Order: sequence, then structure tokens, then C-alpha cells
Amino acid sequence: MPRSFIPLLVSLILLCAAPVLPASAATPTLRVGDVGLMQTAAARRQGGEISLEEAVEQVRAETGGRILSAETVKSNGRRVHRIKVLTPDRRVRVVNVDAATGRR
Repeated sequence: MPRSFIPLLVSLILLCAAPVLPASAATPTLRVGDVGLMQTAAARRQGGEISLEEAVEQVRAETGGRILSAETVKSNGRRVHRIKVLTPDRRVRVVNVDAATGRR
């Protein structure tokens, strides 16, 4: 096989294998300190609040689970992102993320 086909072949194999990889393989691994940095950066970008999408990614990264639902609600006068997640140990958890601070 000519050498010029090897990169193409590797790319094709990776593209075909991507749908069968477990979700954890496709999700970047975050260290504990990374989540705090994500919260700070997100809060700066949006004038002090993190979006529902950012909160979902934060919960997905922290739990390694599958997101079942997500919504933004008012709780005690504050905006809270309520995210329901199926954890790897098959338990359903509801995680509340304060939209203003990004903290749970």
C-alpha cells in the first residue's frame, strides 16, 4: 500500500469507530480544578451568569453521566439550572447549578 494512503486509512477507521465508542471516550477528561476555571470563564463571558448549556456540560463532566433533562427555574428569587442526569452507576440525580455563580 502506498504511504500516501495511510493517513487517509487511519482517518477513515477513526470516523467509522467514533459512533461505537462509549460516551466516556468522547468526553474530554477534566481535573477538579478545571471545572472551577470553566465556571469563572463562563461567568465572565455572560456578564456574571453561565448559560444552561454550560451548566449541562459542567454536570456531564463532573458526573460522567447522561443528561436526561435540563431547565432553568426561579428558586428563592435566583435563576437556577436544574439538570437531571443518569449517572454511570444507573442512578438518576437532580443537580441544581446557580446561574449567577456556576456553583452547585
